[in-house]
Amino acid sequence: MENAVVYGRGRDSRGRPGVNPSQSNIVDATQAIDECASLVQITASANCVPVLLQAAGRIRRTIRRTDTLLFLEQVCIIGLPATSLQGAQSVARRVKTLLVEVDCDIQTFYGLSALTLWQRMLSQRPLVVGAEESQTEHPRAFPTAQQAYLNAPAQSMPYLAFLASYPSRRLLHLFPYELACCHQCVPVGVERDMLTIGTSQRLDESVIAHMQEVTRHGIFQVRCDVSMIDDVLRYWQSAQKLPSGLV
Repeated sequence: MENAVVYGRGRDSRGRPGVNPSQSNIVDATQAIDECASLVQITASANCVPVLLQAAGRIRRTIRRTDTLLFLEQVCIIGLPATSLQGAQSVARRVKTLLVEVDCDIQTFYGLSALTLWQRMLSQRPLVVGAEESQTEHPRAFPTAQQAYLNAPAQSMPYLAFLASYPSRRLLHLFPYELACCHQCVPVGVERDMLTIGTSQRLDESVIAHMQEVTRHGIFQVRCDVSMIDDVLRYWQSAQKLPSGLV
């Protein structure tokens, strides 16, 4: 039996996102996700990935210990063993209330479609948010979603394939040009107090801490090609020489 229900949030569903075969964190494939299980899939817009990652911890605390929450690029998937489609829809409605600041689509799946999607997600080695054991029983045993992200290798960062346009002058003003040149990174987005930067390799925590102090923003890293960084830096350098109305 296969079923799927879509909960829209102002955008058409994008379907399955691009995946990165070099993701590093492996979830136990023996999880009880079979043809009697359901999934809830949350697909966020690219500029909302940092907010979705922050929300993942809240979502983890609202689901059962036997449920599993996976994170990959712009997608979170909640695995719900032995759960009907109606049960998954109930979880989706509850999760939706935690995502008021996230531009996203929420879909529910049951049966063979859920199993197929789950196996596909596992094959891409997603990050696992939290753990099946209670974090209140083991308060220091498991990292938060943000810590798991920071501790993952560079290849597991969300991948930014291209920019629709160069960063705005307002965005560039949030990050010092000299700092960007020093660490070969560029600002590519901002969401409230979270600044997204593109880099070809994961930056050290000490560097991130310095950036946060200088910019007064949280820093979220996405991986992009060196050629994109060089292109934005060249544009940035030339933009600094132009009157503000021309950028």
